[in-house]
Amino acid sequence: MADLLIRDVEPELKRQIEERARARRRSLSAEAKLLIRKGLLEAQPELTDERKLGTAMLELVRPEDRSDDLVFEIPGEVSKPPDFE
Repeated sequence: MADLLIRDVEPELKRQIEERARARRRSLSAEAKLLIRKGLLEAQPELTDERKLGTAMLELVRPEDRSDDLVFEIPGEVSKPPDFE
C-alpha cells in the first residue's frame, strides 16, 4: 500500500477528524481514508448525470435571462460562405 502525506492541515480540521475518529473508535488514518472515499463518491454524480446536454446547458442560464428570441449579431461585414464546387 502507498502512503499519503498531507501538509499544512489547519489545526481545527485535524481536531474535527480526530474527534470523529475517536467517536467512531477508529484510528486517525482510518477516519481520514473514509472521509476521502466519501468525498470522492459524492463527486461522482456529475459523471453519471442523467440529464441531456441541452437541459444541463439551459440550467446554466438564469430563468430571467432565458428567451426564445436569442439573436447573436456579428458586428461588421459577414463574409460569404465558401463554395465547395
